Amino acid sequence: FAELAESFKQLLVDAAPDAEQQKDLDYLLTLGELFTLIPYAQLILEQARFVSLPADTLDQLFDVLVRDFSADAVELHGKASATPAQADWARAAIARPVVDGERFDSVFAKVRGLAGQYEMRP
Repeated sequence: FAELAESFKQLLVDAAPDAEQQKDLDYLLTLGELFTLIPYAQLILEQARFVSLPADTLDQLFDVLVRDFSADAVELHGKASATPAQADWARAAIARPVVDGERFDSVFAKVRGLAGQYEMRP
């Protein structure tokens, strides 16, 4: 994910949105979705340290972040207003997370074990 974040920064340096794209809310929404994943990832990493989040859970969270980033890159690629350089970046930003079935099953079991544990205050 760190590599994807760095590539996004480079996109903004090399192929920043032009004046027309800055008026295109649909385009900007997709660009914003990509950007938003980066501070979310940073916050997750910072909090993980404080709560001693298990490595498998952290890895599974980043599996989701990589999938989301890739989906947003596909969406950016499909925007009519995307420039060729932006479309090239978007194709290169499509990444497959490290798939680990055992990790997924372990995290799923932990989460499933929490079902029914939360009670709202009256």
